[in-house]
Amino acid sequence: MPMWSMDDWRYLEREVITDSKGRKWTIALMDVLGQEGDPDMPNKMLELQYSSGRYFTLIYSESGAVQRERGYPSLEDARNAYADLLVSLMDGSLDPSQPVFREDLED
Repeated sequence: MPMWSMDDWRYLEREVITDSKGRKWTIALMDVLGQEGDPDMPNKMLELQYSSGRYFTLIYSESGAVQRERGYPSLEDARNAYADLLVSLMDGSLDPSQPVFREDLED
């Protein structure tokens, strides 16, 4: 069975950026509706969809490790956040090597 990859998701927008230290990061915008998702956890995406919004911005490394994620209720909000992430990574004001995850998840 082939390994599942972050690149297997369907994204509305996705760009690979190299930061000032030469590391590559993928910044992505996705709509969780219609996603096949991780075949091992298909119901987790539905839980996320209703708990924090339909649209997500993500930053992940070349290895697929998610460094940042955030949900948004509207596509406009998500697109604005995506654009801000791109600018912040390119100008060096954001260091994705310091992960930031949602704090509203239940244990």
